[in-house]
Amino acid sequence: MVDFYNKKHNFLWVKQVNSCAIFFLSLALVACGSLPHPDLNVKAPAAWRNSAVSTSTNASNEAWWTALKDPVLNNTVELALKNNLSVAQSYERLSTERALEKATIASHKPKFGFYFGPNSSVAYVNYRTSSAFLLGFDFSWEAPYTSKKEGERQIAQANLDMAFAGMVAARTTIAAEVVRVYGELRAADQKVQSLKKIVAYNQGINEMFERSANVGAASQQDLMEARSKLIEAESALSEMNAIRESAIQRLDVLCGLDTPLPEFLNFNEIQWEIERAKIAAFAVPVDVIMQRPDIQAAASSVLHAAAVVGISDSELYPKLGLEGALFYSGTIVRNGSTTKDGVLNFIAPSLKFPIWDWGMAREQKNASEAELRRTILSYRDTVLQAIAETEITIANFNAMDERMALTTKESVSIEDAAKRNKVGLSAGYLSPLDAFRGQSKLLERKLTIADDQAAWLSAFAAANKAQTNMNIEKARMTENPAISAK
Repeated sequence: MVDFYNKKHNFLWVKQVNSCAIFFLSLALVACGSLPHPDLNVKAPAAWRNSAVSTSTNASNEAWWTALKDPVLNNTVELALKNNLSVAQSYERLSTERALEKATIASHKPKFGFYFGPNSSVAYVNYRTSSAFLLGFDFSWEAPYTSKKEGERQIAQANLDMAFAGMVAARTTIAAEVVRVYGELRAADQKVQSLKKIVAYNQGINEMFERSANVGAASQQDLMEARSKLIEAESALSEMNAIRESAIQRLDVLCGLDTPLPEFLNFNEIQWEIERAKIAAFAVPVDVIMQRPDIQAAASSVLHAAAVVGISDSELYPKLGLEGALFYSGTIVRNGSTTKDGVLNFIAPSLKFPIWDWGMAREQKNASEAELRRTILSYRDTVLQAIAETEITIANFNAMDERMALTTKESVSIEDAAKRNKVGLSAGYLSPLDAFRGQSKLLERKLTIADDQAAWLSAFAAANKAQTNMNIEKARMTENPAISAK
């Protein structure tokens, strides 16, 4: 006697075993894809050649420009960080990548949907006699334990890291540029004040020569030379006013202002002096190079390219998923149709196996591997460029700092010489002509001093920018600037 029940039972058991075997075999094939892990351990130099000190700096949360103790500068930089449009764009890009990262993670989870519409299979069979509809839910899920899913997550994270590095780079670039342009403005304003006095002294000298020429005590040649000096001084003053206005306009753009700050237009007449004594000597840690935003962005680009390799590699292997549904199928019976209403439900694995695509997937993988090699070379080039920039900016700042030490001494000597000129004029042992000429020459030297201070400030900003530390910037940055356009 044949036991049909047991035979059927055994048949179903064998079918289940075969399904499980196919499932695990497919999962094993899917797991063949993997992400490459490039070695990014590029060594920074053991010591900076151009640094006077090579010890670790104090990781203070104080912004570097505040060490200058200039309230106007501090206010200007803060305005730029809040209102600058480049910083605002970098923030919005960061917000975009954060949302896309969350979307990527969500895309790897099961998707549920509600459906209400025609039951096309029933309607097709009975298209002449009946219509049908479905009402219910469906879901689909692709196994996330693949190099494709891992690659998608790594791409999203790399894009987020690059956006964050871009925001830090935008902030540090704007801060350094504001400090540099502010130095140009202060130097131009100081030079305008000095040139006004030079013009006044040359006007006095010209009047002396005019009176002397009228009585025959001076030649026309002397008078022409005095007038030429006056015209030259007036031309220099006009040009410096234009430079000053240009610096104000650039600061307005950097700070996102419609009108200049009153402080930009009304600096006091006291000589502009940088308090160098309050600036500590540069102490550069040897590992600071790896915390620069350009290095971090380049490293994220490598991880992005490696993830693309993993995704292209996954296209060579099967894709395993799971699909299911729970529907109520209804029909409207006409002309004797026997199709009945009922509940439809199913859950089943899905397997998509690539067979032949004329080598497209393989060539895409070759292209992604070549791009990965390119990004690794670009990363190494970025590190070398960063090392060179740090060395150059430190060397430039050290040279400017030494020059400013001499300039400060010279400034004191000039002030003493100007006081002696005034005393000599008052005492009568210096003629007005000699006193005016002496004061004019001293003021001309002050023009160079103002330029030296602006150059020192620019070198100071560049050296600090070259040593940007992502960790420190992350601790103190305000991510959402108060953009006036919002």
